[in-house]
Amino acid sequence: MVNTTDMMTKYFRSAVAAQANIGIDFKIDDFYQTNMESLIEGEIDSPICATIFQDINKKEEANGKKVPNEKSHLNIILCAKTIKTIFEANEKAKDEIEELTGIYFIPAILNHDGKLSCNVSDKKLPWFPREYLEPMIEPKLAIGKAESVDSFMSNHVAEISKINSWKSYIVFTKKLYEFVAESAFENNEVRSLDTQESNLELDKNVYIFIDKSINSTYHIMKLYNHISNNHSEKKLYEKFMLTKLEETVPLINDDIEAMKLHVGQMGGEYPLSCSQREAINHFNIMEEGEILAINGPPGTGKTTLLQSIVADMFVKRAINKDKPPIIVATSTNNQAVTNIIDSFGKIDNTGMFNLENRWITNVDSFATYFPSVSQAKKGINNNYQFTNQKGEYFVENVDNEGNLTNSKVNLIKECSEYFDSDFNDVYACQNRLHEELVTLDNCKKSLLYIVQEADRFQLNGQPIDKYIIQLEEKTEALRAEISSYRQRVDEWKKCYYKIPFIYRILKFIRMFSKKIELEFRLHINEQEQDYITENMDFEQILERYSQLITAKLKKLSLTKEKRDRLISVKDKYDREIETLNRHKVIVHANDVNKYKLDLNTINHLLDTSIRYTEFWLAVHYFECRWVNGEYALTEKQKGKNYENVLQQFYTRLSMITPCLVMTFFVLPSQFQAYGDQKSFYMYNFIDLLIVDEAGQVSPEIAACSFSLAKKAVVVGDINQIEPVWSVNRALDKALAISNRVIQKESEFELLDVTGLNSSSSSVMQVAASSCKYEKYGEKGLFLSEHRRCYDEIIAYCNQLVYKGRLEPKRGSGRQDEKAAIKALPQMGFRQIDSKQSSKKGSSRYNREEAKEIAIWLMENFEALKTAYNENDLKNLVGIITPFKAQVHCLQAEVKNHLAKHAKHIEIGTVHTFQGGEKKIIIMSTVYGELDGCFFIDNNKSLMNVAVSRAKDHFWIFGDTECLKDNKSSASGLLKYYIKGNELKD
Repeated sequence: MVNTTDMMTKYFRSAVAAQANIGIDFKIDDFYQTNMESLIEGEIDSPICATIFQDINKKEEANGKKVPNEKSHLNIILCAKTIKTIFEANEKAKDEIEELTGIYFIPAILNHDGKLSCNVSDKKLPWFPREYLEPMIEPKLAIGKAESVDSFMSNHVAEISKINSWKSYIVFTKKLYEFVAESAFENNEVRSLDTQESNLELDKNVYIFIDKSINSTYHIMKLYNHISNNHSEKKLYEKFMLTKLEETVPLINDDIEAMKLHVGQMGGEYPLSCSQREAINHFNIMEEGEILAINGPPGTGKTTLLQSIVADMFVKRAINKDKPPIIVATSTNNQAVTNIIDSFGKIDNTGMFNLENRWITNVDSFATYFPSVSQAKKGINNNYQFTNQKGEYFVENVDNEGNLTNSKVNLIKECSEYFDSDFNDVYACQNRLHEELVTLDNCKKSLLYIVQEADRFQLNGQPIDKYIIQLEEKTEALRAEISSYRQRVDEWKKCYYKIPFIYRILKFIRMFSKKIELEFRLHINEQEQDYITENMDFEQILERYSQLITAKLKKLSLTKEKRDRLISVKDKYDREIETLNRHKVIVHANDVNKYKLDLNTINHLLDTSIRYTEFWLAVHYFECRWVNGEYALTEKQKGKNYENVLQQFYTRLSMITPCLVMTFFVLPSQFQAYGDQKSFYMYNFIDLLIVDEAGQVSPEIAACSFSLAKKAVVVGDINQIEPVWSVNRALDKALAISNRVIQKESEFELLDVTGLNSSSSSVMQVAASSCKYEKYGEKGLFLSEHRRCYDEIIAYCNQLVYKGRLEPKRGSGRQDEKAAIKALPQMGFRQIDSKQSSKKGSSRYNREEAKEIAIWLMENFEALKTAYNENDLKNLVGIITPFKAQVHCLQAEVKNHLAKHAKHIEIGTVHTFQGGEKKIIIMSTVYGELDGCFFIDNNKSLMNVAVSRAKDHFWIFGDTECLKDNKSSASGLLKYYIKGNELKD
């Protein structure tokens, strides 16, 4: 294997370039018509060609783009094969097939003179939309098999690399079509794998579309192009591209040194869990160029962890009076990034005076969104703080003279109120906040040292005050024992000296010694039998008591010393707590375990008090620096993308919103700078790159962005919904070979091991292979404490995919006295008899099942609403179904039977619920008894997502006979969990 970053760069760039649309919608995209002869000859008629170029120029001019010179060429897509729409009596004969359904697409380059050429450089090849190839979850029209495409590509790798002309391209194009469709390329019909329809008639026209497939990855391609020609050191990028597993090192301990490094916490209501703390401890020792992979199953606190990491970096920089960190949180889809934005705008207050409010005006979140142009409207509709590289919208609104003046006045007022002092200017506030921040951080370190000192006394989890009382009681007991020993010595002396003198003098004579033994035997009490024997003489008895008293005195001395030292520790602890209370950090209010000084308890205390307070002090400290104009741009600088300007822009913005949120498709463009009359990228500029939902991100989409950062924390779950791969495995192999990443097909398995491929992997897999830590025998850390679902619900997911590694923490719903609905099971079903589902085009639906669900909700919704006393009804009920056709059917039935609350009930496929949660999830299976349940058993990840959306109840509505009886399958395991839990009328 060629183990170089350069080769991997070229390979991933080729994979991005090769990605084509799965299909093209004739109703949305403009198209032009030509014929098969022109396609084969490779030349489009002049009038058509001229019209295409003219239309493109007009559109660009209408969009405000300058078109100084006519384009010399265009990327196009030729739809060579389209199913003909046949009408009978003015009605479509085949309603399930859309009008103008393209089944075979050929990417090409159209030159200004009408000549066609193949896109050799980007390795763009013809394709069949995957939805028309078997096997299918939702059969539509089947014109071939996916394995046929893979087989053909695998056997023609050499031919692909030799394509260099339109003639050779067409030869390859025909071969591919005929091998997969098993129909001649020139024929106007294609055989169908549907037994009811042997052949489908094809449209004679060839349709021309402008190739827009590269647009979404435009900025990714530009960055790859630049990386290919830039050989500066990019440690993080090089780590991501390593074609071997990172060597594993031992996990670090959660000790005092690790605890000292953790300084900031964004939420103050709950402490971190053990696995979250383990993650942040390992994050805190990361060096530049490292990737930390964190496997985060649903409900295990990924968002809380990410907030903690951001807060921790933010506070560290404030303590050191440094620049704020540049932190970018990203993923591939807008839902994932907007979830991050929402979470950073919802920090619950704990009642710490006015500290937990923003002291500057018009800023209410710790995240700023950088949307694409098409998503800017979403930012407006959702009231997000959003901007762009030019500093428009949010930045423009807050970073103006009027808002700065208002912020300054408000900041001084709030600061004066918090510290009970009068401040005259922002600089005084800034200094006082920093002084307070340092004081509290020193208190935190002192508390940790105190706990470390207390830990040496092996308190075994006992509160120190109670242990001191025990030591005092032990001291008194020892004193009492010593006193009793001394008293007993006196009694022994009296006993001995009462014995006649002659006996004592002549004790060496047996007769007299026996008389002495008799006296001693009578004098030994019950307690002394353990250490005094009847054959001991008086001196031996005194010696034994001397030993006992000496041992007890030593023990008494050690106990007193231990007590005195613990009292000293307790006094130090009290003084630190008193200091914190004076500084408005309230700890131990009404806490019965006030003096429980073990490391775990003190860490919980620090999270919810000192670390949380430190975060807010850091927030206001940086607000002061922002109001004071640090890194402010001049009017001439605003909107420019010179490197020094962008550095100032991002640094200033990060003072007030430490998390910058954007998708991977936008990210490269935001860190593209201009200087020395050329564009370039700000490599190694981002302090931390956070990748969320990394299990849904294909590696080639994300890899290039790692070049812009120093460190990366990658969070995701490979047991949830997978990425949408746009490159099939066979083509992926061809790309890897042609870019010399591997030498032969058999070596592709090595890319599977590291996850560095574009057809079956994710960023989560790559990050795990790049991470030097291992948990439960798998690469990367693991968040294990689950708190979202009742134990009965998450147990299904735990057994299905997580190998029992999740630790349910919420408890049993059956035993929860506060459970809203006690009469209904956590995992249950409602039987709806059905022999078979119906088909609509490629999808399935079951109208009777949808109607039954709607009726049940109509009859029970008010009761559910009352039971939960729920104001936000949108979080109450969700309905999940495998099929889009059933979604529409359910929406219609719910609207018909439950019009009042229809808008409050979210209905969708599993994909639409990714990242969400509801109190109650109802799953409409759709399948009838005779259908089986291919969808449920085809992908365990989908069922994992579906079930884990439910916090309190997950109910199956449908015919349970479609579920298998084998517990090793997803449906069989589901049947086992709902068995006996039927929802009756």
